[in-house]
Amino acid sequence: MVQESNPRFEFRIFGINIEKAIESLEKLTPRLQTRNMNSIYLLTAGNTKNNIKIRDGIMDIKVLEHEVDGLEQWNPYLVGEFPLKSDVIKTVVFPALGIVCPVMEREQYTLNQFLDEVISIDPDLSVAFVKKTRHGYMLNNCIAEIAEVLVNGALIYTLCVESEDAAQVLATKKMLGICSDVENVNYPLALKRIMGLSSLPKNYWDSRD
Repeated sequence: MVQESNPRFEFRIFGINIEKAIESLEKLTPRLQTRNMNSIYLLTAGNTKNNIKIRDGIMDIKVLEHEVDGLEQWNPYLVGEFPLKSDVIKTVVFPALGIVCPVMEREQYTLNQFLDEVISIDPDLSVAFVKKTRHGYMLNNCIAEIAEVLVNGALIYTLCVESEDAAQVLATKKMLGICSDVENVNYPLALKRIMGLSSLPKNYWDSRD
């Protein structure tokens, strides 16, 4: 795999009680850009260290390197563009998913062949088709984002702060009024909770309005 960029520390929240943080971000700094993008996430129940997705026909993997003060440091890697060689699927993608690779009947796979012939037939794999409208900001030298996200047609909202500097992310969290006990939820975990592949946090009902 080829390293794509420097790893960043991230803090992300979904859904419940994020309205105040969104309001604070929009008051503190102007919106810089809005982007629409579609992604396909590959999910397995036991995988908690790798974020595996396909966007614009390109497979990439983000690896969870460290957890510091409630933040997660993710290191992104570019795997390759479809059609993807079966050797890459076998030696890179499935080890990242944490499950046994099926027998590869082709030397390479188009995206549709990969989804239809490899992914959809595996009972240990789930797929999330995700459409995002992402609004980008800069605050306190951190990249910040508010996004409306459709997950297999279901709408959720998310806010994220990220930087290579963990201290800046923590300081920006405080600026947005995000309490220290608010859970950091990455995309794979959020998707698995929505799809029933991972349990909700114990305090879920207590955290609702």
